[in-house]
Amino acid sequence: MTRITPALGRACLLACLLAAGAGSARAADEASSPYVTPQADVDVTYTIYPPHDTSQTMSQRMRWSASRMMQRVDPANATTYMITDYRAGTLTVVNADQKIKTIIPAPGAANVQMGQRAQGSWLRTGVSKVAGLPCALWQTQDTDQRSSEICYTDDGVMLEVIRDGKVMVEATSVNHATQDASVFETPPGLKELRAAHP
Repeated sequence: MTRITPALGRACLLACLLAAGAGSARAADEASSPYVTPQADVDVTYTIYPPHDTSQTMSQRMRWSASRMMQRVDPANATTYMITDYRAGTLTVVNADQKIKTIIPAPGAANVQMGQRAQGSWLRTGVSKVAGLPCALWQTQDTDQRSSEICYTDDGVMLEVIRDGKVMVEATSVNHATQDASVFETPPGLKELRAAHP
């Protein structure tokens, strides 16, 4: 069985944040919420800060294919990565070294749609610049139902997450390049393991 380690759990944060604020059933109009799904292909490197010990940061790369509605997250210095297929509603954890994969339901997959702004309660609080790009600051509830401020570009790229006045996630580089289909393909010949239950 594959266990989700703390480091991999933090890596899952990016997939979960796509569904931030999506718990409400009401649709938001254009003036009251951001795009929270990238509207075009993008390659972003993030620094993730732990809740307590700011000296232990981790880096991870997120690539997004708008046409395929797929996301790949690669934590730095790890052989494990994640491919989320939002159309299929699956998140595949791949360990290429051990030649294994685990498939679980994608968090918030039903709420990730292209061309639609976020659902839920959002309050625009200002503007900022992260990784050299302008973004709008939006206050909402994150996937843990805690109040957070998230900075999104106009085309739905998440650049920063702030909780309790502390930066939790911050983009360090953003490349709006077309992503090759091979990036999102699961390698052939992997053994599938069932996910461990808590």
